[in-house]
Amino acid sequence: MRERIISTATGMFVQRGYEGVAMREIAEACGITKAALYYHFDGKPDLLNAIFVTYLAEIAEVVEASAGHGAGEPRLRWLVEQLFALPPEQRAIMRLAMHEVGQLQPQQRAAFAADYRARFIGPLQQVVSEGTSSGAFTAKDPAVVVWVLLGMLYPFFAPPGAGPSTGPDTVADLLDVFFHGLVADRS
Repeated sequence: MRERIISTATGMFVQRGYEGVAMREIAEACGITKAALYYHFDGKPDLLNAIFVTYLAEIAEVVEASAGHGAGEPRLRWLVEQLFALPPEQRAIMRLAMHEVGQLQPQQRAAFAADYRARFIGPLQQVVSEGTSSGAFTAKDPAVVVWVLLGMLYPFFAPPGAGPSTGPDTVADLLDVFFHGLVADRS
């Protein structure tokens, strides 16, 4: 039941935002009473935290799996392609987290932020650092590079039907711009 509640609430929060959804509506959509919902979650912030923690575990697996796909550009390409292979609703959780993390209780927010840095941002920065050390990338601040990459990805993490197309050609174009820019001839 807990997984069903998380899945149902995720869809509702992605489509309508955190403030646009009442616990009563989540309970009704799950076919349970509000009391049953509160048996699983202390409140809406607790439910939102569970969504974020579940999603972070999923994307951390993608980051970990990227280690088997080369280094530098090939590894980052594979990683981004895998993020785009997630269903649009799952990708939209990242955008939801960016907008709604302030809804978490302070201790939940701090724990999520630390986990996000440790399991997602930090490993991405490490990929960039390793690419720089190997000579695959020019020397740039890995933190800035990761934020630029995430900034480029952000519009594509919109709720289903609300953002730009995310077909394979779009992802390839996005990554080509990230890695090689728009300048046609660099000589």
